[in-house]
Order: sequence, then C-alpha cells, then structure tokens
Amino acid sequence: MKYAGDNTSSEDEPKASLSSVRNLPKRYTIQNRDNKRILICLEAPNIEVQIEAGLTVASSAVRKSPPCTIYLDGVAQSEPFMDLEKQIYNFDHHENCMRPFTLSTCEQALVMTLKGMNLRGRDWRVFANEPDLDTVLAIWLILNHVRIQQKEFSGLNRLSALVRLEGIIDSHGLEMTALSGFPPKLLVNIKKMVDYLRADEVDLKSKGIWKETDFLEHTSLILHKVDRIIYKSEELDDVKDVKELARVEIGNNRIAVVVETQLGIYELEPYLNRMYGESLGLVILKKEEKTYTLRRWDPFMPGDLNTVYNILNFVDPAVRGRVNGNQWGGSTDIGGSPRESGTKLTPQNIAKACRDAFRKPDPGSHVIRFVRSLITTSAIIGISSLCTSYFFSQSWFSRTTTMALFTKSDFIFFALLIFFTILCLTFLAHKRPWQFGISAPSGRRWWFIFPFVFFSVIGLGVYFPYKGKGLLSTFETAIYFIVTIPLSSELLFRCLAHGIMVNAHNFESKSRWHLSFPSIAAALLYSGFIFYILVYPDYLQNGFQGKGTAGFLLAAFVLGLSTGFVRDKSRSVFPPILFHALGMIVFIN
Repeated sequence: MKYAGDNTSSEDEPKASLSSVRNLPKRYTIQNRDNKRILICLEAPNIEVQIEAGLTVASSAVRKSPPCTIYLDGVAQSEPFMDLEKQIYNFDHHENCMRPFTLSTCEQALVMTLKGMNLRGRDWRVFANEPDLDTVLAIWLILNHVRIQQKEFSGLNRLSALVRLEGIIDSHGLEMTALSGFPPKLLVNIKKMVDYLRADEVDLKSKGIWKETDFLEHTSLILHKVDRIIYKSEELDDVKDVKELARVEIGNNRIAVVVETQLGIYELEPYLNRMYGESLGLVILKKEEKTYTLRRWDPFMPGDLNTVYNILNFVDPAVRGRVNGNQWGGSTDIGGSPRESGTKLTPQNIAKACRDAFRKPDPGSHVIRFVRSLITTSAIIGISSLCTSYFFSQSWFSRTTTMALFTKSDFIFFALLIFFTILCLTFLAHKRPWQFGISAPSGRRWWFIFPFVFFSVIGLGVYFPYKGKGLLSTFETAIYFIVTIPLSSELLFRCLAHGIMVNAHNFESKSRWHLSFPSIAAALLYSGFIFYILVYPDYLQNGFQGKGTAGFLLAAFVLGLSTGFVRDKSRSVFPPILFHALGMIVFIN
C-alpha cells in the first residue's frame, strides 16, 4: 500500500490511503543533554529542539540570543526577523505583524530552507512552546533541511502542498482553504494528510489532557508520520544507525565529531558528508566500549593527528604518560586508541582533546599557570615557616627528650614542606599523577645530564644548611641532608609547581635538549625559595650571611634547570630527587 503522493495522476494529484503503515526508520530521538530533554534527528544531530509549555522570550532578550538560535511560533515576543550576522531567526506570525500579510511559521521555514539556509556544522537550538501542526511542520523542515535541499528530493510537491494548506488553516481558518488554489480533488487529499497529522492533537485536546501531554514524545510521533507522507521507502534506505556522541569546533570553520556505529571508518564517508558537509574536519569512530579510530576527514585542513595523539596521551589515564607502547597513535591522517588497554576517556574528553590540539597555545595560559604555582608554593612555604616558628619552637622541644635532629637543625621546617606539599598533591594529582611526575622514570636520555649536574652544578647550586653540620649523628645527618632537604625541594618545585604548569602542549619535548616552560618557571621559583631562606630570620640562616648571594642564586637557578630537564625527559620526579640527594653528599663529605 502506498501513501498519498507516491504516484501522481495527470492532474498531479496524490493517490492512495493514509491508513497503511510502512516500515521507515525512526530518525527522531529524545535525549538528555545538560540536564534538559531535547529532541534530535539522527541525520541532524547538531540541531536540538526544546519544547516547553508556555515558554516566551522578551523582545529585548531575543536579539541578544546566542548565535545559531531559532524561535518558533510565539516563543519570541517579537516580529518575525532574521539576523544573518548572528544567525538568529524568529519564524512567527503573532507579534507585531499583520497576520493576513504574513506567512505562517511552517511556510516561513519552508521558504528559508528552499533558499539554502545552512544549518550544518554549528550547534543550533530550536525553541517552541506548543507542538501544534504548524510548529511541528516547521521543526520537520529544519531537521530535514539537508534532504530537502538535495536536487534528487522527490517529495517537494507533496511537502509544499501540505505546508501551504496547513499554513492557510493555521493563519486564516478552515473557511479560507480555497486560498490554496488546489483543484478540488487535490484539496481533499491534502486535507486528509492534515487530518491524519492532527488526529492525535485533536483527540488529546478533546479529552482535556493536551497540557499534560509529553510534548517531545508527541512531536517525535508526528515527525515520524510526516516522514511516512513525504518519503518513499527507498529514499530512507541510506539512513544508517549512526549516533553522535560528541561534537566540537576546532577552528577554520571545521568540526570534530565522535560517532558510534557498526560501520567502518571508510563506509561512513558518504553518510557523514551528507550530514555535516564541508564543515567536517575530524572524525572519531567508537568501535567498541574502549576502542576508537581517528581520521582526519579534510586532508587540506591545517595540522595533523600527531598533536591530537600527544594531547590524548597526556590526558588518558590508560596511557599514564608513557613514552611508547600502550598509547594513542598512528599516521598523520588515521590512528586509534591504545591497543592493549583501550582508552579510559569519555567521548566528550576525546572531543575536547581534539579541539585543544587544533588551537594555538595561549601565552596567557602560561602566565595563569605560573601565578597559580607561585601562590601555591608561597602558601606552603609561608605556612611551614609559621608552624615552625610558633608550634614547633626549640623552647618547646627543650622540655622533652629529643634528638639533636629537632633542636640543632631546621629539620621541622623541611619536614613540614613535605607534609603540606603531599597534602596539596593529594587533591591536585589524584586524577592525573603522571602530570606531576608521580610515576616510574621512562627512557634513558636523562642519564646523559647526570655528570653535568653532579660535577658542575650540584656542588654549587644546592641549598646546604650549615646550621647543624657537625652536631648530628651519622643517621641524623643522612636523614636531614640526604633525604629531607632534597625530598622537600624537589616535591615542592619539580613535582607540584612543575606539574601545575604542565599542559598537553608542553608535556612532551620535541627536541633532545629542549627546556620546557615548566622547567624554567620552576627553576625561577626554586631560586626565589633559596633567596627567601638566605634573608629569613636567624633560625633559617645557613651561615652564608648573604656573601656571594648573586652567584649562589645563579647556581640554584642552573640546578633547577638541570633537574627540570631531567624531570621532563624521565617524566618522573624521582630522578631529580636522586640527583639532588647525591649533590648533598658532596657537602657531607
């Protein structure tokens, strides 16, 4: 059995009954997004429809709406308009217009669609407050704009007749249907279509339960009925079960999308090209629960997948900052998720990583991260100093039986540095410990700098408190000089401060001898820490008394650069702690 309009007579009149049912794919689904229920079409996932009973937006607010917003049939308390610069549309025939001179909402949507209104690529929001047939037809036109604009679309005559008649009825009433100009037989057939589509609405209103109706469910049902009228069965054979999971803009008028389907990455090409057009730049295909394939869709788009891999490897807990092995990787045009474990990232995480990869690093972000590190390290040093002065004073220890380690040195201060640093790391590094160097060392290139660090820098640039030297036992000396001081300094600067300043763009050095921004900045902070110790009141004075301060601070800065280099190359804080500890041995011996 065929639907009205599947064949035409000599008068181009639709034939057949509306009572038959064809098995067409259900392309309209209701989803929850940002705590809101929305309706989308599988073939236009970038367009979300919100229907809220009684929703209205003041005229002053309508013009200030976010770009890519469409208001339908009474939502906007404003005259019909289109802001082409911001891409804001109001398809309406209520406020500030002469109703006899104004097309209905669905007719306005049809005209704009046929004139080539482009709704692909960017995220669009459509607002309605009641799904009467005029509004539902406008929604159908917006969600089906790609198929309507195709030259091979065969249902334009049926669609135009349906929209025209509903527009007349909605604007002027049933008594004005003669305005359509349809021959009597065609008018009867199109009226049957309208009655078929309005049957549920009329029934709900007659029962007095229209306001309690789930408007999204009702709209989805009517949209599917419109499909039955407008499309032939074979016209929707190319509809694939492709679910969009995430989408972001990546610059240069391109988007990256994450989709889920059983199709292969190359089988998707014609389908995705129709859905997204020229705006599609990068596709991420979810094949299984933790398995993804990446493909650069536009070969002429600036940038390639290598930067995407770097960022994904930085943020993915399944990779944990590995240099090789279980990583995201592949060629510059196609690649995939870690083969051994799969990924632990969500589709939204992956899409965000793609967006960050194609954006140029913002210099301002370096400043923000540096200030954040400065505030954090200063707070830890300040709190440790206050606690040492007022809560762990030597007079308090003198009343108890204690080791010289507590009374003859500044052990408490450095122990508190360790405590408060670990406390901060507990909150900041628990989700991504490898960002802060809390991982096993990787690679071997960092060993090459060991002789330089040990012989040229460590002996001069390391902070060595002369206070307590010669007064401690061998065990106390080892605990204080070889463990506590190196551990506190490196955890604070090469672990915490360095980790705060690391991001996906500077996590991996491209050059063998590259000094990253976090390394340089952390070295500056370490030099500032040494200066603080040199000028602080007597209990932290180390006997140096300010002589040769400039040279000493320079040496500390070089030490910070060297251990920062080791931190970058090993991706671990443990080698810098080791190097620092070995440097302390020079002074002890």
